[in-house]
Amino acid sequence: MMSPFAEEIKKQDVVDQLTWDDSVNANEIYVNVRDATVELRGTVQNFTAKMAAERDTYQVPGVRNVENHLEIDFPPGITLPGDGEITENLEHMLSWNSEITAENIEVSTKDHEVTLSGQVGSYWEKYLAGNYANSIRGVIEVVNNLTVKPDRTVVDEHIAEDIRKAFRRTLLIEEDRIRVEVHNGIVHLSGSVPGFLTKIQANNIAIYTSGVKDVVDEMTIS
Repeated sequence: MMSPFAEEIKKQDVVDQLTWDDSVNANEIYVNVRDATVELRGTVQNFTAKMAAERDTYQVPGVRNVENHLEIDFPPGITLPGDGEITENLEHMLSWNSEITAENIEVSTKDHEVTLSGQVGSYWEKYLAGNYANSIRGVIEVVNNLTVKPDRTVVDEHIAEDIRKAFRRTLLIEEDRIRVEVHNGIVHLSGSVPGFLTKIQANNIAIYTSGVKDVVDEMTIS
């Protein structure tokens, strides 16, 4: 079991990392460390800062899991867009983006929570649409209910092999440490990776592989 002194050092490393990131106002973030898991509680100024705080925490050596319970508390005195304006802003952003075919995407907003529904032709389009929604001013949460209907059918075995080949071309990834299973276009990644950057890289490869309908990340950090 990790000693209290070692826990306190790791906690300070996390606090220092969050304080370093200028996009995250860490004044109201409270950090708790349980062995290799870090719990984040408190408030941040927007959804982007919430995601950045989680990303920063994963980059601290030794952190294997992050429980992100941060809530969004917009700074006082700032006039936020209403639900209708948030919906309109996101619809414009999606329609102007040449990477995403947005004609079958429906956007709704209630109490600053955005829900995406409808259909896209690839999993990476669903992923990007969710990221765009997260970046819209005034959004506190995104529910991505988009379904993926690939433009062309790719058998599961070919999807898995395409992912493995991409792993071999990537310096960060040791292929034999990650298990790739594909069932009906849904990719399951499991195994142990050495760090957060490797985990992100493996996920990105799966996200952008042709024929993928969803990605389930069960990888652990060792």
